[in-house]
Amino acid sequence: MIRIGGYIGAIVLSAILLIFINGEIGRALLYTIIIAVAVSIVVAVISRKHFTVKMEGLSGVCECGSLVEFEVTLEKIGFCFIPHIMICVEAEYPIHLRTALLFQKSVTVKGYFRAEHSGLTTLSINNVVIGDLLNGFARKMPVEQKTHMAVLPMIVDYDGPEVFPNTLPSEEEEVEEGITVTHGGMPGYEHREYVEGDSPRRVNYKLSAKRGKLMVRLDESSGSATTNLFISSNALPICCDKAFALATKLVMRGGTVKITHKGESRTAATPETLDRLREWMAFREYARSTDAPISESAPADTMVIFKGNGEIVVTTPAC
Repeated sequence: MIRIGGYIGAIVLSAILLIFINGEIGRALLYTIIIAVAVSIVVAVISRKHFTVKMEGLSGVCECGSLVEFEVTLEKIGFCFIPHIMICVEAEYPIHLRTALLFQKSVTVKGYFRAEHSGLTTLSINNVVIGDLLNGFARKMPVEQKTHMAVLPMIVDYDGPEVFPNTLPSEEEEVEEGITVTHGGMPGYEHREYVEGDSPRRVNYKLSAKRGKLMVRLDESSGSATTNLFISSNALPICCDKAFALATKLVMRGGTVKITHKGESRTAATPETLDRLREWMAFREYARSTDAPISESAPADTMVIFKGNGEIVVTTPAC
C-alpha cells in the first residue's frame, strides 16, 4: 500500500518552483524527491523479508485486573533498514506497538495489556506493518505468533442458588492431606499430631482434648461426599469466577468439591487444595461468546451446572 498524498504534495511544490520561481532549483528539487522516493521504496521492499518477529512467552499466573507486560523482539537476517514498524497485537483488545529496525541487529519492544477476564488469555501477533523512510510506502506482513497468560479466577461472592455440602461418606480420598495406615492397628485408633494442611474433618476432638493437642485419624475418613460442579464448554469467564466462589464456600463449610470443565476435573477439600484448584481454573480456556457450541453434556452425578450465559442450575444427581 502506498500513501501517495505526501509524494504528490512534494512533487507539486517542486513543479511550482520549477515553473514560477527558479527553474534550476525546482528541477534539482524534483529530481531529488523522485530519487528519494524510489530509493526509499526499494529499500523497504528489499528489507521486508529480512527480519523475524518473536513474542516472548508469558509465564506463571496473574490476578484478574492486573497489568501484564510482554515483549516482542525483531531481529535482522541480512540487509534490513526499516524506519517505521507497527506491530499489531491482539489480546483482549487490539494493541499497536511502534518501533524501528535501523542500525541495530535486533530491537525489543515492550507492551502491556490488562487481564480483564479469568482463565487462559491468548496474546497473538496477527501482522506487522512496515513503512519506508518517507513513510509513504506501507506493507502489511502476516505473522503467526501466539502466547498465553493464565488469569486466576476473581474472588467474588457467590450469589446463586443455595447449595449445601453432602453428609454422605466420601469417596474422594485422594484430596485428603492425611497419611494412610501402613502398619496394622484397629480402625479409629491410629492417630498422629495435626500438621498444617490436614483436613479438619480428620481431627479426633475427644482424643485431642485428653492429650491437649490436636490429633488426626490416619485410617478413618470423616469427609463428605463430593459436590460435583459442571462448567459448560461455552461458559463465559464469569462462570469460572462463580464456580470457584461456590467451591470456596462449600470447602470452608467442610465439604469436598469437584469441578468439571471440557472433560477434565479437579477436586478440593482443604484450603491448600482449593488454591491448587484456583490455579487449575486459571489455565482453562473459556468461551468469549455464548454462541460457541456445547461439545459435551453434564455427567449424571452433576449437582450444579454453570451454563454458558452465566445461569446456575442446581440438579438432583441420578442414582
